[in-house]
Amino acid sequence: MLITAQHLSKSIGAKTLFTDLNLHVSKGEKVALIGRNGQGKTTLLHILGNVDHDFDGSISTKKNLRTVLTKQEHFANATVTALDYILESVPRFSHYEKVLRDFEEGNHADAHAYTEAVEYFSQNGYYYIKDVILATLLDFQIPAEKAQGPLAILSGGEKRFVELARMMYSKADLLLIDEPTNHMDYIGKEQFITWMHSVKAGVLVVTHDRDVLQYVDRIIELKDMRISSFKGNYDDYLQQNTSQTKNSVVEYHNQLKRLADAKKRVEWGLQMRAKSKAWKIKYDHWLKDYEKIKAETVKPSFWIDQDSVEDLDTVVSESYHKFKEKNIKIVTHTNEERLQQLLVIKDLSLGYTEPLFSHVSFKIGHGSRVFIKGRNGAGKSTVVRTILSRYKNEVPVATVFGGAITIEPSIRIGEYEQEIDPKYLPLKLEEAVYKIYESYHMNSDTKNIKSILSQYLFDPTIDARQKIMDLSGGQKARFQLIKMFANKPNLLVLDEPTNHLDLPSIEELENALQDYEGGILYISHDTHFINKLGGETIEL
Repeated sequence: MLITAQHLSKSIGAKTLFTDLNLHVSKGEKVALIGRNGQGKTTLLHILGNVDHDFDGSISTKKNLRTVLTKQEHFANATVTALDYILESVPRFSHYEKVLRDFEEGNHADAHAYTEAVEYFSQNGYYYIKDVILATLLDFQIPAEKAQGPLAILSGGEKRFVELARMMYSKADLLLIDEPTNHMDYIGKEQFITWMHSVKAGVLVVTHDRDVLQYVDRIIELKDMRISSFKGNYDDYLQQNTSQTKNSVVEYHNQLKRLADAKKRVEWGLQMRAKSKAWKIKYDHWLKDYEKIKAETVKPSFWIDQDSVEDLDTVVSESYHKFKEKNIKIVTHTNEERLQQLLVIKDLSLGYTEPLFSHVSFKIGHGSRVFIKGRNGAGKSTVVRTILSRYKNEVPVATVFGGAITIEPSIRIGEYEQEIDPKYLPLKLEEAVYKIYESYHMNSDTKNIKSILSQYLFDPTIDARQKIMDLSGGQKARFQLIKMFANKPNLLVLDEPTNHLDLPSIEELENALQDYEGGILYISHDTHFINKLGGETIEL
């Protein structure tokens, strides 16, 4: 085993994330960690990566285990160059480079340390490693000038490629990877999957990307503060999960029946116990039995993918729908007439110092679906940001070199952005939602806000007081959904909407968007999501 965790328990404030949790990762094994948003998946990675030390339980590792943990956010090192950021994880590179530099500049005269550094650099190919890394980043469409610039200038997808390169050159035994394909284009995702499948290191990856889940050896699910293990890939997981959940549904149904029967006996005994000592003894026995059954009757979290639900028999299906885990509830309203032309793009040429693309045309009306496809850097997000700038009467950052963007005057756009507007980050969740509704001049009192938070699976008391910047990736995604639907839009503009969402939430979003009557313009690299929404494809 590379790493074994036993009896792990973790709480944050009043919330218990998991308790008495056990897991392991073997050499070369590719393991996916899934679970509902806010269950503690990223926290678990931080514990295993020796970043979070505030937990109960024990972790044992292979001797001299080298572990690398990816980062989701790069605020703390935004000014560090991508190249230097990768080199920080190359074993002993920075140490020996400093020894060489100091010796050659005459700052130190330790010949032994210098000789050791020369040998280490030679044996590990470190004299040329900067050029090798730059070449790798160029393969990921990150040119040298960007690679040697600050991380802050990179897009979300480019930062994911930087993290991938950091893992590739880390020579780690165990890679702890958090949502690696978020913001990656379809070619980048294929590159990641190929690399993950071939790398000799053990991998524990937090992901709900169904394309990635098809290429793992095992899936572990964090649910009800415990870990369940499923051997095989995503298809295997769906089959095993359906079977287990069917059994759990039947068992829970039977537990409730036993509890109801026990309660009836207690109620009858309560009426009869005064009649005789024998009745009093029976009542005490029935009450004790009832309390025992009640303590044992704990509702598990039930979720089965909707395709598998269709194959359930009627009795089990009814019980499942009655007891299944609460999901986000998306209600879509457009409150608009059926406009045939909400947005028209004609012969558009768009870019910065020069066009990223030319002569692109499409239109979106009521019920239209348009999918923008392209590599990172092809201009997908530039199109979205330019349309939104025009909608908000702002000067776009990009330059329109030719063509036209025509927006229907009565349009209301709901947008899902890759990154949350910085103005919301320092606000508490409740304050941020209030600010959203206030910006649309819509009434929203405390009761209404709490109802909205509950609808999107936030705790109206505990989560409402958290700052947006402190929310998990999945919670931030759900906040984005609240913001997107707040103004009852008739056009949705979606930039990678499935990033960070868990599997049930993705399914709910897909269903809501299929039922949505307005127009949709979307960017996605989730092949399952694209197949669900369909529509016209515009390839840049």
